[in-house]
Amino acid sequence: MKLAKIYLDDISEHIDPFAIKNFIISDKAVIFPPLSSNFPFVLDGVAFAICINGKARVKINFKEYDIEKNMIITIMPYFVTEFIERSDDLMLEFLIFSMDFLTEMPTVSNFDISRSIMQDSCLRITEADAAKYLDFHSFIVKQYKRREHPYRKEMAKSLLYAMLAEIGGIYYNTIKENNNEEEIIPSSHQEELISRFFKLLLLHHKQERSLQFYADKMCLTPKYLSTTVKDRTGRTAFTWINEALIASSKHLLKTTDMTILQISDEMSFPNASFFGRFFKKHTGLTPMQYREN
Repeated sequence: MKLAKIYLDDISEHIDPFAIKNFIISDKAVIFPPLSSNFPFVLDGVAFAICINGKARVKINFKEYDIEKNMIITIMPYFVTEFIERSDDLMLEFLIFSMDFLTEMPTVSNFDISRSIMQDSCLRITEADAAKYLDFHSFIVKQYKRREHPYRKEMAKSLLYAMLAEIGGIYYNTIKENNNEEEIIPSSHQEELISRFFKLLLLHHKQERSLQFYADKMCLTPKYLSTTVKDRTGRTAFTWINEALIASSKHLLKTTDMTILQISDEMSFPNASFFGRFFKKHTGLTPMQYREN
């Protein structure tokens, strides 16, 4: 999937020239460079952000969320992300790190924040939880700025791990409360299937749109795959396939000089007219209107 890829090194140049490699944290509320993108992008790391002020509408892995104060936004590596709208007063505190930054960290039994994030990449939290999150964030910033400390990187790793545990707890408790206090029992098997489906989708959506293709790749029946995807994400596999097509089409329209016909061929549509109707059906704009907007 040829989406705009944003690298941690590029972000650090805008944020902090003294940034620790593979770990960036904001020391004030800002709109950081990835969020200024007007077309879908992927990030080569993990980003946690909390909305301090303003509003936005964001699409993460093809699911739309309304962002407002006291909402946590989580972007995992290679999640397809697109900011559709944002107010002029949108302000965020954020933390970004590479998965490589965590390679030497200890693990905790049964702790896997990604399971919660699979359910909701954006989560509204209480004022009290937001205050705890920001206190934690502020403490890490203070230690992060101690550039003369001989073990600054090691401290950052340890504090990041503690921060992840705090975020994981917020996700777990909030989702549990939203599910009427029922115990959350994630299905690792189903989550693995969903993860595999999205990976295949990113690799093959330009050429393959049939559910049968993805089911065959995963050694499943189309019915079982379709049911699992709908149960775990709330949307059908066919909807996800269309969303992937639109995301890639938007990127090509905004970032290349390819003609509509060339993009149509790239996305394996039978002709430019068919591509135009498909694009307008899902976005309300023709490809040319989107490019010029």
